[in-house]
Amino acid sequence: MTPAPDSALPFPALAGFPAEVREAFQRFRKTGDIGSAETVVIAAAVDYRPASAGAAHSVTDATRLVEDMGYDSVAVAELVFFLEDVFEVTIGNEDVFAVRTMGDLRACVVRKLAGKTGPA
Repeated sequence: MTPAPDSALPFPALAGFPAEVREAFQRFRKTGDIGSAETVVIAAAVDYRPASAGAAHSVTDATRLVEDMGYDSVAVAELVFFLEDVFEVTIGNEDVFAVRTMGDLRACVVRKLAGKTGPA
């Protein structure tokens, strides 16, 4: 059986993510479950780590994007663009400058989602 092309997915940018992340995104879209959105944020942050950062370690709210995960300004920009596209939100520079840890990133996205009007 031939797998469905990426365009057949509800959000093709998530095609390379594990099934549980794609399912969490679908759950968020259907129910607005913030925990599911946070699952996607964490998976994206791990996925967008610079390749030069080495092996991924366990991620907690205290995990620092730059110091612990090896993020640089380009990787941060790519992650922000991805999250903006996936969640249809705008993350401004002032928001990005305030994010230091995974907990900060999750909280930032949750705030943006709470400020959205209309369906997820």
